[in-house]
Amino acid sequence: MNSEILLSINLQQQLFVDPKRVRLLQAIQQFGSINQAAKNCKISYKSAWDHLENMNSISPKPLLDRNTGGKNGGGTMLTSYALRLLQLYDLLAKTQQKAFDILQDEEIELTSLLSATAKFSLQSSARNQLFGKIINLHQQNSHCLVEIAVDNLALPLYVSITQKSAVRLQLVLGKEVILMIKAPWLKLHEQQSNEINCFPSKVQAISEDQEEISIKLGNTIECYASVTQGHNYQLNQEIWCSIEPEQIILVTL
Repeated sequence: MNSEILLSINLQQQLFVDPKRVRLLQAIQQFGSINQAAKNCKISYKSAWDHLENMNSISPKPLLDRNTGGKNGGGTMLTSYALRLLQLYDLLAKTQQKAFDILQDEEIELTSLLSATAKFSLQSSARNQLFGKIINLHQQNSHCLVEIAVDNLALPLYVSITQKSAVRLQLVLGKEVILMIKAPWLKLHEQQSNEINCFPSKVQAISEDQEEISIKLGNTIECYASVTQGHNYQLNQEIWCSIEPEQIILVTL
């Protein structure tokens, strides 16, 4: 769906940047001249100067680097901060468009920023992506065992990461996380195992080469698992699936 979303950013309750001011900064970046930028944007030099003055007056850092005189008559360049501002504005505009796009897909829940963001922007080679919330953090020397309540899964999943990773991810109770698990990391058993993270499952589909199956993890969540050589599974067969805590990748905002 074609849509136009006009992004404006206010600082100190005043307009900082909007599409018109962004175009002006982009033109200055291109031409190295406020006068040429104003002509390109089809506004007067005074109007361009007023916009720049208003922006600079509330900007945390200078936006322009002006050189007067010199061999080429001087000019105006954007500071590194202004260049980063243009990059950030472009990212925010793309994010807004992506956010609007998910409005069309009623299967995507809008109650969680993490899950919504994952649906429209996160891409990974790990086909199994589960959503949950941290319910406990167990310290184990240099490692942290993270206990996670996963949506539609009766029992919690345990993920083992280093203490440094737990700090870097700012893990706290109640924080939303995504658990990424590659298909080969799911271990299949015909009988219940004593391993941690072991769940009853049921075979839903089998690939033509019989190297991968689709299962219902805990009889509720669809997952993909690789089949080791010599194992033959049947549709609707009840099996057990286990996942080692070290073979789960945690993602969060």
